[in-house]
Amino acid sequence: MKIEKDKIQKQFKSEKTRNVIIIAGLACLALLFISTVFDKQEAVDTDNLSTDNYQAVLSSEILSMVTSVEGAGEAKVLLTLENSYEYIYLDDGRTLQKINEPTVRGVVVACKGADSAMVCSNITQLLTTALNIPSTKVCISKLK
Repeated sequence: MKIEKDKIQKQFKSEKTRNVIIIAGLACLALLFISTVFDKQEAVDTDNLSTDNYQAVLSSEILSMVTSVEGAGEAKVLLTLENSYEYIYLDDGRTLQKINEPTVRGVVVACKGADSAMVCSNITQLLTTALNIPSTKVCISKLK
């Protein structure tokens, strides 16, 4: 153990080893500098962010969930949105920091099983939880 320690200390005292360590350190610093200068922002394709598409996909998912509730039966869903996508930029005005999804204004569900209070309660709970909205923004009605 002592021999290895002496060997390592001798190696670090050599000028060649010190030069290699200094060059390696400078190379690391250069790489860090280059990575910050050429930092690539994750590209977000904002052209594909359509409020209509968001509403259609969310409506489809809601319909799928509602029809999976026991006793709900056939159903139709109407989803309304409060706003569209909101783009939040950093102070420089060019760097996209965050994209807020549209806010749900309300949901109307018409289903065959709406005459059952239990089915209505289950669907309401499902929607308020999934969409993070109050029950006053959920309307459930009997499908004819």
